[in-house]
Amino acid sequence: MSVYAHMNQTMRRMKGRPLFLGAVVGVVVFILVILIGVGITQYQQRQWAEQQRQAEQARIEQEALVLEAAALDQLDAGHYEKAIEMLDQVIALLPRRSEPYYYRAVARAAIGEYEAAVADFDVAVNANPHWALPLAGRAASHAALGDLDAAIEDYTKAIRLEPGEGDLYSNRGQLYHQQGKLDLALEDLNLAVQLAPESVAARFNRGVLFFALAKEEEALEDFSYAIMLDPSQAPSYFNRGLILASLGRKEEAREDLLQFISLSDNPDWTKLALDTLATLDKEQ
Repeated sequence: MSVYAHMNQTMRRMKGRPLFLGAVVGVVVFILVILIGVGITQYQQRQWAEQQRQAEQARIEQEALVLEAAALDQLDAGHYEKAIEMLDQVIALLPRRSEPYYYRAVARAAIGEYEAAVADFDVAVNANPHWALPLAGRAASHAALGDLDAAIEDYTKAIRLEPGEGDLYSNRGQLYHQQGKLDLALEDLNLAVQLAPESVAARFNRGVLFFALAKEEEALEDFSYAIMLDPSQAPSYFNRGLILASLGRKEEAREDLLQFISLSDNPDWTKLALDTLATLDKEQ
């Protein structure tokens, strides 16, 4: 073979290699493009799915909040069963939200379903342990069920969260009074009046305690202040009337008892007021 023929063969082989290498590189690039395209598509699909999930969750939350607001309107209007029905739906939509359990507990307590109320208050307290209202509500339900120790414990927890809330001390003081712990009751009720001097409940509860402690003048002062704050509050007239009668101030007592009868919707207490009036008439 001549030198020129050998050179021609060598050149043909060298020309074929770039073609082969170019074909290999082209296949690799094509595969990479496909893989990148698949990866981008999968990422976009996941991103779209997440956006859809978030949009659906936002829709559910908005629906639940609108329903909750409507339930609160029913609660404020005294339509407790309807409020409970609507709050059931809210809880089904947002089972981890603490507020609807609290509102449903309030509604259940209002219709005397205290055990069910305690169960709902439990959920609200566990979901939001730094919220005093469910603790106070649960305390009131425990008290209605006769479990004064549990009620006092809950009021104490609520006071730790809201130490400036006078009505919490008033309620706990009333329970201490029921337990016969009069010193503790007086301490709480004095603090309640100090923190919330315009609270009818604090004045009334302390007036009842003063009367039990045979401090008639102090009791009269608290009942009179409660009446000034809320002239439609019937029990204060009744209690003040009884104290006035015991002090021999019969005309003033009669006025208070008659005012109580005009305001009261409790037949048992009304009968007692009428009996007291009859006794005053006989003594004249």
